[in-house]
Amino acid sequence: MSDTLWVAIGSLGTAAGFGVIAYQSALMRKTVKVSQDALQVAQNALIASETVAIDAARTRLDAQAPAVSVRFTEVQWPPYAWSHVGMPVNPWPNGYDWHFPEKENERIVLQARVVVENRGDRYVNVEYDGDLVKKVEHRAVPATPHALWPQQGNGVNPNLFLQKDFTIKELSENYEAQQEGRPLPHRVTGVITVHDSRDNGVTDTWELELTGCPVRPHESRTGVWLIDHETGSEALEFVGHPPYERTYWISRQRGKRLPDPAYVLDASGNPSLPSSSPPQLP
Repeated sequence: MSDTLWVAIGSLGTAAGFGVIAYQSALMRKTVKVSQDALQVAQNALIASETVAIDAARTRLDAQAPAVSVRFTEVQWPPYAWSHVGMPVNPWPNGYDWHFPEKENERIVLQARVVVENRGDRYVNVEYDGDLVKKVEHRAVPATPHALWPQQGNGVNPNLFLQKDFTIKELSENYEAQQEGRPLPHRVTGVITVHDSRDNGVTDTWELELTGCPVRPHESRTGVWLIDHETGSEALEFVGHPPYERTYWISRQRGKRLPDPAYVLDASGNPSLPSSSPPQLP
């Protein structure tokens, strides 16, 4: 045979070899993809089963959770003048105004009564933080932790207030921030935490806030501020029934929380369990 023929035969053999290698590579990629898909299905199935178990545990804890509500009542309008005993008792006189800078450090109080009501059938523990005070003999003292008994035992905490005093200058800064579309810098804030001491139970937390622009500049007198009687109580900002955040405990004593369910988002952006069905192969 001629050298040309042998070269041609060799080329055909080399091409066939490359074809076999390419086929083996494609088969290997397909095998790897199937393995990866199987692993993903297994992982999704595990996540789904864990999510179902967590949801079941949360449902059980929800059914056993304390039946407590927190709400604002008696949001004071117009704001009272500050008092040295800490519990304001009198409003500013009608028509009273503040000349800056001479009177910018006079103080008024943003105040609202807060009702914590135990509507369940067993006592709960209530804890407070922030600008929450109780009225004791016309004086304001910091609210302290206590047990709140069910309705049969008058399950409402008495004389609880969210309140804080501000200078007129500070509240004028709230007004200026509102006019400029900025968040109001001066606020009254408090946190109420409720639980029933169960080791495997829940803790509910309410974050309270009261703010607003109760003073405004005089329309024709520069440097003079007054109570905004035109807007009235709508000058104050608060949520009458604030939402709460619930923490679920595997063991409160050991500080071990129940994890959140591992939901995924579907095409519409709604939470759903991960799919355990295998993806379609091309």
